[in-house]
Amino acid sequence: MARLCLLFALAFLELSAAKKSHIILILTDDQDITLGGLEPMKNAVEMIQKEGATLDNFFVTTPVCCPSRATILTGMYPHNIHSTDGAGCMHMNVTGEDFVGAMMGKWLQKAGYATGQFGKLLNNMKPYCSEQNAEILPGFDSYLTMCNYGRYFENTFSKNGHLMTTGKKPSDYLTSVLGNASIEWMKSVLEGDKPLFAYIAPHAPHIPATPAPWYMDNYSDMKAPRTPNYNYSALDHHFVIRQQQPINVQKEEGEIDELFRNRWRSLLSVDDLVVGVIKFLEEKGELNNTYVMLTSDHGYQLGQFRLPMCKLQVYEHDIRVPFIIRGPGIPANSHFKGVAGNVDIAPTIMELAGAEIPSFMNGRSFAKQIVQTGNQEEKEPWRNMYMIEYWSLGNVTRMDHLVDGVNDTYLAARLVNSTHNYVYAEYYPGTTQLEFGEPVEYEFYNLDHDPWQLKNTYSTAEGSDRMLMEEMRKYVHQEYGCVGHHCPQ
Repeated sequence: MARLCLLFALAFLELSAAKKSHIILILTDDQDITLGGLEPMKNAVEMIQKEGATLDNFFVTTPVCCPSRATILTGMYPHNIHSTDGAGCMHMNVTGEDFVGAMMGKWLQKAGYATGQFGKLLNNMKPYCSEQNAEILPGFDSYLTMCNYGRYFENTFSKNGHLMTTGKKPSDYLTSVLGNASIEWMKSVLEGDKPLFAYIAPHAPHIPATPAPWYMDNYSDMKAPRTPNYNYSALDHHFVIRQQQPINVQKEEGEIDELFRNRWRSLLSVDDLVVGVIKFLEEKGELNNTYVMLTSDHGYQLGQFRLPMCKLQVYEHDIRVPFIIRGPGIPANSHFKGVAGNVDIAPTIMELAGAEIPSFMNGRSFAKQIVQTGNQEEKEPWRNMYMIEYWSLGNVTRMDHLVDGVNDTYLAARLVNSTHNYVYAEYYPGTTQLEFGEPVEYEFYNLDHDPWQLKNTYSTAEGSDRMLMEEMRKYVHQEYGCVGHHCPQ
């Protein structure tokens, strides 16, 4: 094993010693994969997925915006970014020195990269969006970062420390503004000799998922998927789920369907952004020297378990997201079936950049799993389990449905390998701090037998399933207490 690791390390050192590759991360907002969220993006499928690799089992550590994005930016689990008082940006301390110093943009700058950020970074951007004496966004040489959320026109940005606003014209459509700005910046960087890292984060398909005017009529005959768990009463699930009232067919179902259509419509503009980026790189002769990856901060629900719209839950539609990537050494139409997630994005980018992975990062680079080098020996072993952790945001409602509550805090493990496909979760009452007491509820699902998680088998599991639950419980509590490279890999 030591010889194998050395061979891979030497291969990547050879790559980093050559011309460094450009790296582009396109991060969508609330894009699921379980409900078909990648289907509208036909060009992304053709230009990224079919030209590169798909990570078939890619999950997020926390299915809500700020914790997930904080993890993507630093490669740290949310429990290592958690605020000490339970406040902050959805419980995350994103203004402290530890977080700011850990942002991967700063480490890529040290590795010689020009760095740019365009779109949504975090939910709390007040320090960088002040009308006077705005702080400079750390880790990025140039940026057009969003200062407001929940709309696709009349937006406010911080452009390199100065506020900028847009209007209502078609050219002011948010995704188009971000795509154009990112390409203009890349054009300026390529006039020099630095490799570039672009962090492009459209707001789509986040509510209200306003489509561009030219896509308003697409998908007019489509409805949200009526999956087996759509409008399903799950009385053996935790409180937030079992107390749900049926979706009102006359009122709520129409709103759910229209949101589904608008989500897909808004993603068409992200697909246009992908086309623009790929064609630009091709015109500049840089496409074959660029890693382009697309993923989301978490998934979404549209009526599953009677939850009309939101995320937050431990179920597949919320925690499983797309991850596709193309670039040097990545075979076309390839797949990686290991269990990976957003905590692994920053370490992977660092390795693709030929840079040392900082010791504070909890994730693991999957670069060696997807990039072919001159040595084709067996790849390093990879994990088959992933931790999910979530702290309740309090009583959150959508269409008069309670979609979060004080007892919706949980720790969970997601296990996928050739013989097992399970979720184990523990629920805790009123917890916003790092310390957890005794769980008050449990859930356990075999997704090979029950892919829509209709039946909680925690109380009826026997034999090997009961032993597996204990193994998963030990894993999640070991992982939850980890810091830096001491996290189980």
